[in-house]
Amino acid sequence: MSMLTENTLIGKKEFPAVSIILSSQLQNPKYKLDREYLNTLLSKAEELLQNQYSVQKTKSLMDKLHHAVNTIKLSEISKGMAIYVSMNVEKVIHLPFPVSEKVIVDNSFEIRDILRAAKLNRNYLVVIISKNQVKTFFGYGAHLFPVNFNNMPENTKDVGNSHSMPGWDYFDAHAFEEKNIHNYLRFIDEIIEREMQGSNDPVIFMGDTKILGYLKKHTHNSKNIIGYVEGNYEHANFDEIRSRINPYFEKFEGNEQNEALDLLSKAISSDTYSSGIAEVWRSAAEAKGRLLLVEKDFKQSARFGSDSYTILIDDEVEGSRSKISDAVDDIIEMVLLNHGDVVFMDNDKLIPYNRIALVNRY
Repeated sequence: MSMLTENTLIGKKEFPAVSIILSSQLQNPKYKLDREYLNTLLSKAEELLQNQYSVQKTKSLMDKLHHAVNTIKLSEISKGMAIYVSMNVEKVIHLPFPVSEKVIVDNSFEIRDILRAAKLNRNYLVVIISKNQVKTFFGYGAHLFPVNFNNMPENTKDVGNSHSMPGWDYFDAHAFEEKNIHNYLRFIDEIIEREMQGSNDPVIFMGDTKILGYLKKHTHNSKNIIGYVEGNYEHANFDEIRSRINPYFEKFEGNEQNEALDLLSKAISSDTYSSGIAEVWRSAAEAKGRLLLVEKDFKQSARFGSDSYTILIDDEVEGSRSKISDAVDDIIEMVLLNHGDVVFMDNDKLIPYNRIALVNRY
């Protein structure tokens, strides 16, 4: 089973919903699954189920858990893994980053790691240009797939030039070549613009300095372009391409965090924000949330107060019948279900806001 969109599990209420999140072990050049370690997590899940549910329901869910584990393909194992099981759901989702171990039995699935994976595994386009050829690749996370676009020129010779053609009394070879390069890049840019219409997916161009210099000045795709990688990549393999584009995605993620902080600053000025787990919960439950900022590893158990808009964090949480295993995860779900968005911040970036903040609509 492969990566799924985050919307599959958001807001899905199940009684019970079992979430097991774990990291894999690196065994060069691939990752492996520690079966003994996984068995201890399965035993922990069984114990949690037995404490809350009948023998029959526990057995049924454990059978599904074991079935899900037995269907894991060793060739698909990545840095992390999420296993989700309920009476209606059975999913194994591979994550491109290591995760903290979690075994949770609740009334909804632990989906934060899936959302982070979806953020990291965004779609993108890579365009490699030289005078001799143009190559295009669709990317998803660490995966690259060659793609051919209709009417894409093969090289500069594939582009006609109506000025200074050979055979004229006066022929300027340099002007002819320059004109062809400009036409070549214009056609490439127009095709990329056509293919990316209506999409916010990032685009990265790779090519020699001169070609990229022309492109920067005249492209119509600047809103999507996140980087220009200079060099000759005509014969680059996938690993080399990925290693050269990775820094641009890291910068892209950093820019996203900075833009979120700028938006939060404006919300503070207009008093349309919430901070701290209890305030953010209330605003999210009231469907106010426009953008949630939360530190990547922030987790908080809580219990309901006098109503569903109020949560409490005190000594009574652990023994409470209304315990919420991870209030942060539930907040994420509420914000997304009400058409808001979430940005995962680096740890310690939100210390002044008690690690979580919400930009509200009003």
